Amino acid sequence: MNIREQVLAILESESKEAFLLLFGHRLGISARFIFSEESSDGLRQARACNEMMIAIWSQVGAMKDEGVNGYPDSEFLSILLGKADAGNARSYLRDAIESALLSVGGDEV
Repeated sequence: MNIREQVLAILESESKEAFLLLFGHRLGISARFIFSEESSDGLRQARACNEMMIAIWSQVGAMKDEGVNGYPDSEFLSILLGKADAGNARSYLRDAIESALLSVGGDEV
């Protein structure tokens, strides 16, 4: 199973909320690391991490509030990839996904 398939499987499981919370947390840690590095591309990467975190927290909120619609699970990773690519932060996205999958029991990272 590839990463995309693992993410979709988690998003369709009872582990969705735990995965999203861990995933958002890992991106926050990445943003903090980016700021500490002070690289020339750091601000773009940190902004991309922030945009991804906003999308993740919106998904969590949509799970808890019946009147709020989140992104469709099948499109969520593509949306995050677009945000990551806009800020050259795909490696941070992948690291956060892999860490969250391992934490919630993803078996093939």
